[in-house]
Amino acid sequence: MPSASSGGFDFNRPAIVSLCILVGALTGLPTLIGALLAYVWRSESTAAAWEASHFAYHIRGFWMTVALVIVLGILAILSFGLLMPLFGLVSIWLAVRAIVSLLRAQRQEPMTNPESVLW
Repeated sequence: MPSASSGGFDFNRPAIVSLCILVGALTGLPTLIGALLAYVWRSESTAAAWEASHFAYHIRGFWMTVALVIVLGILAILSFGLLMPLFGLVSIWLAVRAIVSLLRAQRQEPMTNPESVLW
């Protein structure tokens, strides 16, 4: 199994998905690309168990983000925009999840609880 211990950044598949989601937490679109990559790579028979845990973690995070954005969008409309700052909290939450996964992917460690709401 290759390791990132050589001092360089390991661009393994979970790291790529994490980077897409991290950029997407700021801009939006790369999150969808990261989720699609996670779906595709999760279904490959060559995915290691530690990679599969990262893919499940990111897919769950993507769908929770979609649900939160829809609910917050409705609440923001009903509150005449007073709840708009909560969108920033969703972005921070998603970015933290991506960073946690990225750090674990560099060590090729599985996510301890891919079904977690937090990290």
